[in-house]
Amino acid sequence: MADIMSTAVSGLLAFQRSLATTSHNISNVNTEGYSRQRTNLSTRIPEPTGAGFIGTGVKVSSVERLYDQFLSDQLRTYTSNLTRLDAFHKMSSQVDNLLADANAGLAPSLQQFFNALQGVADNPSSIPAREVLLSQAESLAHRFQTIDQRLASLRDAVNTSVSNTVNDINTLSKSIAGINQSIVLAMAQSGGQQPNDLLDQRDLLIRQLAERVPVTTVMQDNGAMNVFIGNGQVMVLGMDYNQLDVVPSDYDSFTLRVALTTSAGPGPDVTDFLNGGTIGGLLSFRQEVLEPAQNALGRIAIGLAESINAQHRQGLDLNNELGLDFFGFGGVTALATAAASSRNTGTAEITYTITDVSALTASDYRITTADGVNYTLTRLSDNQVIGTYAPGAYPATIDVPSEGFSFTLDSAANAGDSFELRPTRSAARDISLLIDDTKRIAAGAPLRATESITNLGSAQLNKLDTTAGSTTDLAAVLAGGAVTMTYDDTIPGYTLGGALAGTLAYDPATESAGKSFDLGAIDPAYAGITFRLSGVPLAGDSFTIGPNYDGVGDNGNALKLAALDGTPIIAGGTTTFQTAYGQMVSQVGARTHQASIDLGAQQTMVTQAEMALESVSGVNLDEEAANMLRFQQAYQANAQIINIAQSLFDTLLNAVRR
Repeated sequence: MADIMSTAVSGLLAFQRSLATTSHNISNVNTEGYSRQRTNLSTRIPEPTGAGFIGTGVKVSSVERLYDQFLSDQLRTYTSNLTRLDAFHKMSSQVDNLLADANAGLAPSLQQFFNALQGVADNPSSIPAREVLLSQAESLAHRFQTIDQRLASLRDAVNTSVSNTVNDINTLSKSIAGINQSIVLAMAQSGGQQPNDLLDQRDLLIRQLAERVPVTTVMQDNGAMNVFIGNGQVMVLGMDYNQLDVVPSDYDSFTLRVALTTSAGPGPDVTDFLNGGTIGGLLSFRQEVLEPAQNALGRIAIGLAESINAQHRQGLDLNNELGLDFFGFGGVTALATAAASSRNTGTAEITYTITDVSALTASDYRITTADGVNYTLTRLSDNQVIGTYAPGAYPATIDVPSEGFSFTLDSAANAGDSFELRPTRSAARDISLLIDDTKRIAAGAPLRATESITNLGSAQLNKLDTTAGSTTDLAAVLAGGAVTMTYDDTIPGYTLGGALAGTLAYDPATESAGKSFDLGAIDPAYAGITFRLSGVPLAGDSFTIGPNYDGVGDNGNALKLAALDGTPIIAGGTTTFQTAYGQMVSQVGARTHQASIDLGAQQTMVTQAEMALESVSGVNLDEEAANMLRFQQAYQANAQIINIAQSLFDTLLNAVRR
């Protein structure tokens, strides 16, 4: 009877535990990260008899967690990519919406500004037209500033999100290390049996960590799990853990980067290795969308300001004075100081100056020196080395014509020092209107040509022009007074008088169709002053080229200013302002659209991975209900055996009593 009773009791206990496991599964059907468990049964050691071995019942060998490590790792990787794309798409969408907005974007303000310039060209003496121009110029400068401020606010948002994400990563790492300790102790106490619920909690924490940063794991023999982030940086090692910290960039305190901190102290900068999770998406957005957009916007601001300024200086205003700079950005001279690395050991400083707006790129640059003698300039957008320079004597100015700027070292730097140049980054932020008086708008051409009323020939002087940037000193030319040209048929050509002396060869017999001249051939100070002669002059015919004073109705320079709207100036003289802005919007839009497509595809992959893992680890209520009935019946059957054993025992006792 004892054998029957013991066998039945073992069944009762086994199926009681099976029912408990089923109950545990049903209770946790909606618990995040829970893996279905199963009670594994095995036979007890049989008893030997002369007739053979008699079974002694059943025992619970283990409570197994139904889990697939491969599917779990796959889901973790897909989730990390999904959160990266989601963070990238959310942030880049804001830039895309800002730049492409018909009201908030730059394109409408650019068009309105050039329309106002055309209005002054159409009626240069109109004060209301000039007032409209100043208003639209102020509005355009404000629009540059507003867009840059919005982009700067997104930079602040990235910094805040990175800081918050780093705090989450540190909290999760600490929790994983703590649960590692609990798992190791539990396995030691249970003789190697796995604490399923603790393992589920750890897997959930690691998955939450992977949502924020790319994660890889390695299992230890004692049940602890090592966790690595990025490119193999240790975050959790058994029961120990490291921390991340946000630190200012070596070159810019407003740009936060991520460093690994260990118990030994501050560790390396790991920003470039964090290419997954939320933090990877934020850092990618800053590097691939935000900073290029700010640089591209600044390049347009510099191109506009410099070209407008150069042309405006070639005109006369209503005060009979040469035009002043129309726009300023970061100071009128576009001079800036390079950002020195906080790790520099020397005191050298570098300044740079814009020399050619058409050659400017939308990239930042880095200057490094390994020996304090030779300096290497690298374009950061494509990591291309632009050149290596050895100044020798200081201060030294080095021109980089291919990139549109020059830089000056005030003294030798120490070996290992580095500097970062951002030629266009702050221009949109700092652009401003410098003119507040309508009379100071230089709409008139600086020079005019007049024909003597005594001329008898058919000669004409037309297309008088001054080329912006070519005239050595236009103010000196105006101060020098008029230049007279008198035809002498014995030369044949024109004899110059007044401010210039010399001759201009012109033979009407062969050149009456027209011939162009540049007064710079007579005097370099007049370089860029050009005109065209045509027709047949007679001896003594003359023309005068002189200052265009009191030319209230002259629109020569205003026409040139308005024509800059369609003039290719940006990107090596191949792109107009509107086109450059359109390309900027298109690039951001393309990145945003691609991120949207990738996000949708990644979401599908995550859903499929979740379903695959759910099919293994998920709790199915129908299946658990069936198991519950099956285990209940087995439990009742074992209870019935106990009843039968009791009845047999009672019968035996009664037989003895008789």
